[in-house]
Amino acid sequence: MIRQALTENIAETNFRLRGKEPGRLENFSDAIFALAITLLLISTSPPTNFEQVKRFAYELIPFLACITLIMLIWYEHFQFYLRYGLRNSRMLVLNTLFLAIVLFYVYPLKFLTKIIILFPIGYLLGDQILLNDLKNMIRAQDMSQLMIIYGFGATCVFLVLRQMYSYALSKADELGLSELEKFDTRISMRTNFLMALVPMVSVVLSIIFVNSWLAGPLAGFVYFLYTPIMFAHGRKADKKRKALIEELKNKEEVSS
Repeated sequence: MIRQALTENIAETNFRLRGKEPGRLENFSDAIFALAITLLLISTSPPTNFEQVKRFAYELIPFLACITLIMLIWYEHFQFYLRYGLRNSRMLVLNTLFLAIVLFYVYPLKFLTKIIILFPIGYLLGDQILLNDLKNMIRAQDMSQLMIIYGFGATCVFLVLRQMYSYALSKADELGLSELEKFDTRISMRTNFLMALVPMVSVVLSIIFVNSWLAGPLAGFVYFLYTPIMFAHGRKADKKRKALIEELKNKEEVSS
């Protein structure tokens, strides 16, 4: 049911869906994503006293944040295979690399998300035990190394996705991509590059300020750039897409 609803939503973009029937590669990929979500859950120890029950409740928010990010990555992967239906040795290599990075990405993602979300909660509620536990998780001067590990994983995820779209574009004639579909493919390539660029900048800043307490705030602040960058990119892409659709309609009218 979920797959059908998502398929109908993607179909509304006037992109011919060449991979409506999922193959073994997509089914295997879905299983890996399910494993990634399972790893997020089982990495949390079951509570044995009330204090740990409170801690478990606190961790629900970072857990949901991690799930959301992983599901966004899954959706991009799902959309790719639905649109192009590519299943060959090249895609097997790229897909395997992509899934390996996703699994690597899980623990740094959860670790960083816990620190970012639970610190404000601890201060807001005045929970000194929670704050002490978080401070024991990582030293301020080690934040740069954490941001490098996380940023490297995030960068690689989106660069591999970009390469998958680039490969699909190189197969445009074989897939019979229309001008609008080629445009959408290029936009997806650019989107994933921008998604990779932000953590890439964060990694560079973390390396520059390695072992400094400034690394965490500076490298973390970079991720706030996602909103203006993606908004501007989406707005520009939408204008160009509408102009292309109008141009193609005019050509059809002239030819008819």
